[in-house]
Amino acid sequence: MLTFLVLWTVVLVSKSYGDLQCVENPVDLVFIIDSSSSIFPNEYVRQLEFLETIAGALDVGHLQNQSRVGVISFSDEPRLEFTLNQYTERSELIAAIRRINYLSGGTNTAAAIQLALETMFNEESGAREEAKDIIIVITDGESFSESATKASAQNARELGIFVLAIGVGVNVNVRELNLITGNPEHVYQVLKFEDLRDITETLINKTCTETFITTSLPAVQKDLPHNESSTFESCDEKPADVLFLLDSSSSIHRNDFKKQLNFVKTIVSAFDIGPEKTTVGVSTFSDDFRLVFNLNDFTTKEDILGAVDNVPYLRGGTDTGFALKNIREYGIRLARSNVAHILIVVTDGLSRDPSDTLLQASLLKEIGINIFAIGVGPFIDKKELISMASSPTEDLNFVFDVSTYDALKSVENLLAKRTCQIAAKQMDSYALCIMEKPVDILFVFDSAAIGYQDTKLILNIIQSFQKLRFENAADIHVGVVSYSCTSNGDFHFQPPNDNLLISFDKFASLLKRAKTFENGARSNAVRVMVLLIDRPLTNEDELEILEIKTMVDRLYMIYLGENHTKENTLTISSLNAQSVFMKSMNETEDLSNYLQNELCFDID
Repeated sequence: MLTFLVLWTVVLVSKSYGDLQCVENPVDLVFIIDSSSSIFPNEYVRQLEFLETIAGALDVGHLQNQSRVGVISFSDEPRLEFTLNQYTERSELIAAIRRINYLSGGTNTAAAIQLALETMFNEESGAREEAKDIIIVITDGESFSESATKASAQNARELGIFVLAIGVGVNVNVRELNLITGNPEHVYQVLKFEDLRDITETLINKTCTETFITTSLPAVQKDLPHNESSTFESCDEKPADVLFLLDSSSSIHRNDFKKQLNFVKTIVSAFDIGPEKTTVGVSTFSDDFRLVFNLNDFTTKEDILGAVDNVPYLRGGTDTGFALKNIREYGIRLARSNVAHILIVVTDGLSRDPSDTLLQASLLKEIGINIFAIGVGPFIDKKELISMASSPTEDLNFVFDVSTYDALKSVENLLAKRTCQIAAKQMDSYALCIMEKPVDILFVFDSAAIGYQDTKLILNIIQSFQKLRFENAADIHVGVVSYSCTSNGDFHFQPPNDNLLISFDKFASLLKRAKTFENGARSNAVRVMVLLIDRPLTNEDELEILEIKTMVDRLYMIYLGENHTKENTLTISSLNAQSVFMKSMNETEDLSNYLQNELCFDID
């Protein structure tokens, strides 16, 4: 609390309202301000500063021709901060605004508007017939229930109350703001709470002048089906592998479990489903884990929605860590390499082993899984949700906290939108590979001779092919032949002498295996082989390479180390094969870019 007060002092010291004055027309103005968990305390201060500026521009007083201000804050539930007639001196009003405390919780906008109608605009609370009634709603997100919010706001407008709505940040639902006001011209948006000051003068003018020349109530915007707003336009052609992990423990009633399934169906409805588009998998957990259906089990939206209806209810405890482990080992095994991987976890309680839950979630995030964590009800552990979820970014938060399973509706649109944002970002971050035919590329290198560190660098090159997206069905599959010591270097007991009968495999043995390597090879693919050569080639090596050249469509010879030059390589280099010389494995990024350019844009 002390930190909050100190920050307040820093922000508001030497506050001045300048020329922003509104003295001609009396208003009964009620602010309804968001105090949910998605707003940080310093942002909440900016919101209160905005209230102070607007209130400071009014001619506040107890007379009938002066203005009055009341405030309601809200999170899971609304709170009446003070009524219109509680502070009728400007200095007292400003002091009261500064004393408003931060709540934390969800976003129950409908209840806040309803509380304003029930407690503010009556004679006992200081409302007057000759003053214009105004509500200004400020929020940074979607409400628990769009339909309930719309109904409460419509009731307010039908009573003659002028309603303005301000959305802050990238996660607001503009359609909901329009439903609150009934007129898009009465909706304002800013990116950050500190940007509220940029619309101060506009809001004062609207409050003092335009509200008095409004001759009729604007037409109420026609309600749209719940998930047909423009929120989902960004999902088009942005593929992802989306996995749902649903709590099916005994603490969830069967009816609530069905609401959880309806939530999944709503999210799925936002996606463009198909083998080359978005795929969906669903798993449930309690003490046990059940992979209900896999990512590639259903290829149409209708089939997925039907399968979700038949997800069984388990009962039992809440072993979230075990469930996450199974997602890593089984749930994502069919995930595609070149799309976003998203896991949406819904749970209503603390996991059985929080430390294991944190460990398993960390392992998933390390391999590139984006995790959304949704907590439902009063028994969740918010710290565990935050630890389980992916780290927030400037425009994305991965944690949701709702009070009931009914309230899941309040995050449906936002979660679908954020899922699509991740898919779009992933696609934008992947290089576009344009090929007419698929490619099977085999890397051949002696991991025993190269060593652990350089082998890791080579594997980085191979894994870089996962960061490609393809214009059509053609793609790249990768194989590896990497270990030449098939006999493990063993030899039988014998007297020690200078002529020990030791026979280690040569590079040629790798080449022999590469010639017959067919594991997963595709008959219609362009065959490419990459030889990473760390030693001088022998005659036997050369003969094997000559034969390989007749079997593949492309051959790349990558010479590793400073001892290789064009002059001292064997005659095999003069064949129709691409040769690259690398002084050290630190040049792996250059080699990766070279191979990708060769394969993506120069395949016959």
